[in-house]
Amino acid sequence: MRMAPPDAGPDAVGLCWTCRHKRAVTTRRGATFFRCARAEADPRFVRYPPLPMRSCGGYEDAMLYVVLVHYTQPLAAVDALRHEHVEFLERYAREGVVHAWARRDPPSGGVIVLVAPDRASVETLIAQDPYVRGGVAQAEIVAFSPANVRGPVGR
Repeated sequence: MRMAPPDAGPDAVGLCWTCRHKRAVTTRRGATFFRCARAEADPRFVRYPPLPMRSCGGYEDAMLYVVLVHYTQPLAAVDALRHEHVEFLERYAREGVVHAWARRDPPSGGVIVLVAPDRASVETLIAQDPYVRGGVAQAEIVAFSPANVRGPVGR
């Protein structure tokens, strides 16, 4: 089992970074491992593949999602949770899930771009966002095919 380096990114992880079957596992100490969900049902795949993965017969592009965040409370209430929200996003960026985020201009909400195996995973993740948990924002999830992306995702 090989842990991703602390500065893990597409080059350090390889194909797993954008694979539909990748599951990032972060330990209590902050170490991140990338697990192959295909290994649970198919013995041809290694549960924790050696990184970087440069070729894999089971690779499938994960779906891309845009999450449109709509603030439901005054900006002061949103900003009170901003630090926790950014930490949340940075954690999932280290795991290769979140690829970009920004506050809208004017600041009526935000935009998050992420990669996930399915919509249910995105819904579960976004429900944990401090903005959503804190009741200061609602999220609208939009899926789109990675086949329409030009250039590598996450760079």
